[in-house]
Amino acid sequence: MNAVPSRMPALDRALSMAPRFNPFPAAARTSLFDQIGHSIGDDAADKLIADFGGRRLYIPVAPAPGDLVTRSIGLPAALAMARVFGGDRLLIPVTSNQARRRVRIVAMRADHVSISRIAHELRCTERYVYKVLALYRAPETPAAAPAASTSAPIAERLKRGPIKQRF
Repeated sequence: MNAVPSRMPALDRALSMAPRFNPFPAAARTSLFDQIGHSIGDDAADKLIADFGGRRLYIPVAPAPGDLVTRSIGLPAALAMARVFGGDRLLIPVTSNQARRRVRIVAMRADHVSISRIAHELRCTERYVYKVLALYRAPETPAAAPAASTSAPIAERLKRGPIKQRF
């Protein structure tokens, strides 16, 4: 017999009140490298990154001795990784020293190096460079903003005309 939700309000209420399981709460956000290192150890994580960094890798639910992951990090580590990531395709990070790369991106941009040159020299994507720069950009306070920057962008001025500002 098909259960229609409108006929069973008690069932709907019980399902909506049940808390959803979240394995990675927002307060404990960690990188994928940290999650892999926690599940299989830092040495095996470094080996996995050296072998498959920058590639998407399928983690089997039940690793066998001939699988790519097993050949790279060994059967015990592959089984431990399967407990956490089994059945998923992971984009294995390129390096484990991302904090050092972020600092170099910010420093190079402060020296007026182009986004394309930064991405090329640090072997990452331009999108990643923009993302890091956005994270490190200091929020501008209204008092620090000059008076000339309060006008609308050129496209808005062409569309609407000049904006009248009150003082």
